[in-house]
Amino acid sequence: MAFRDRTLIAPIARFVTEEHIRTLLILFSAIVFVFFTTKDYIPFAARLAVPFLLILLIATDDMRHRFTLLLWITLGLALNVVMNFYVIANHGFVITYIGIALMVACASGDNASRNVSRAAVFLISILMGLALIQKLISAHYMSGDLIGSYLANGYMFKTLISLVDPNWPQTVHANLAAQKALMGMAPAAQASVAVTIPPMIQVLAIILTWLALASQVMIEACVLARKKLGVWAHYAIMLFVLIIYSTRNENVFLSMNLILGYAITDENTKSVRLWYVIGIAYLMIMEAMGLRPGIIG
Repeated sequence: MAFRDRTLIAPIARFVTEEHIRTLLILFSAIVFVFFTTKDYIPFAARLAVPFLLILLIATDDMRHRFTLLLWITLGLALNVVMNFYVIANHGFVITYIGIALMVACASGDNASRNVSRAAVFLISILMGLALIQKLISAHYMSGDLIGSYLANGYMFKTLISLVDPNWPQTVHANLAAQKALMGMAPAAQASVAVTIPPMIQVLAIILTWLALASQVMIEACVLARKKLGVWAHYAIMLFVLIIYSTRNENVFLSMNLILGYAITDENTKSVRLWYVIGIAYLMIMEAMGLRPGIIG
């Protein structure tokens, strides 16, 4: 995408398009900053020290200094993963991997972009593959129960379903109230809770389950065939992120998907780099502000 020099965004567009590694360092720093400052389980000392290390990382042009700063930041990320391995959906290990990949890139000289791209392809392929296998062997997921529970509790498409079923918001409220009441009971008194799931929602849950599987296979194929598909592989990654954003509050995880997509870009696909940066900036700002404007949720 070309921007005239007179536009305000033109200098940013040129920078993020041409400065691959420097932009990756900035994006990595933004994700680490938001991750460390928004998660309650991060120690106060880390919250205090890491932002200053990130500022130094962005400011320095010396590769040795970058490597040293990345080493300390990545060690902090790894320590967080070890200390909080029990946290559900702890995405710190992915950020740690990205930090290691950037360390390797900073030590690679002229091959920095190529090496970080290979590392990103490896990680995103493994993540997609493992997630697909996990879903296929999970009876809870394959039966449609997982997505069905999201629909029944209003986590997904509540507004969209309300266009077909005007009483759906009240149904969702009743479901949540029943579950809250159950959780408030003493363990000895707990039995079961009735959740209302109309037949239409049950069918929708099965359809969405299989669509999610199909989209994940498609993204995996697009990443593996990225050289043949060109920019279309990156549009597929962005579409995947958009779909997940419309269903779940996973801004940090989605930002990591986008930074991996940015890392994969090369001279032939650098036209999409600005869109990756815009997406990450949006997700990080929303996460820092505690907001999540809906799309079709």
